[in-house]
Amino acid sequence: MKEGQLKGIVGRVGDLPTLPIIYKRVRDLLDDPQTSASDVGKVITQDQVLTTKLLKLVNSSFYGFMQEVTTVSRAIAIIGFRALKAMVLATSILRSFSLEGNDGFQGEGFWEHSIGCALGSKIIGKHLRHSETDELFVAGLIHDIGKLVEYISFGPEFKEVIKVVEEEGVFIQEAERRVLGSDHTRIGSLLVERWKLPPELAEPVAYHHTPGEAKNFPQEVGVVHLADILIKALGLGWAGDEKVPPLELEVWDGLGLKKAAIDPIMAEIEAGYPDAVSLLKE
Repeated sequence: MKEGQLKGIVGRVGDLPTLPIIYKRVRDLLDDPQTSASDVGKVITQDQVLTTKLLKLVNSSFYGFMQEVTTVSRAIAIIGFRALKAMVLATSILRSFSLEGNDGFQGEGFWEHSIGCALGSKIIGKHLRHSETDELFVAGLIHDIGKLVEYISFGPEFKEVIKVVEEEGVFIQEAERRVLGSDHTRIGSLLVERWKLPPELAEPVAYHHTPGEAKNFPQEVGVVHLADILIKALGLGWAGDEKVPPLELEVWDGLGLKKAAIDPIMAEIEAGYPDAVSLLKE
């Protein structure tokens, strides 16, 4: 399938969602240096789901405050604008897709894998002292979004992809290229482009299987690359195949993690995973 055909399909399929208007309103507010927490709170409180998730997030183990936070303005003041933008984007993406899963696509398992990768990316970022771990969380959440496009847009072809994976035991991206002429990284990057997401989120979608190709955000891509591998090694969720990808040695060297850090990172992922799934999926 040629590039022009892919862009045309992603651009015209009516079932592919645009991001909700609430995200766009919050994003525009947060990009304005004159915006106050009160301004953003007025928008957030118009959406009951966002209000509930924000308060649940601030009172969760992610932040660990001793006293319960009960107001949106206080919650925004605690987590900050950048974390709030990431939370609203993550919630908007999850709400944009309602999937039962069929024809080999395991909708629940897909989101569980994605949430695991999101959590893993945030935890790895914390170990690296990355300044924007909440953005890493979103990058991990959407890294496989191209598989959703395939499921929604390509119907019988995607079913054939899953059949090839199951019968031949190959990586899903190999089956995608064979059947579709492209894979979920390229297809996902077209959706991210349609959503006008920033490059620090777009590059992990495009290059999480080929991190050496990252152009401007190699560390963010490397974090998601490693998180994806760890989540598959832990068997959390469904990613389309059961194979654990190889870790690119250049990525490992570039991240500068110690081997001794892997066991604590994986233990932290396992400990936080149930709360992360509960927080995002409910």
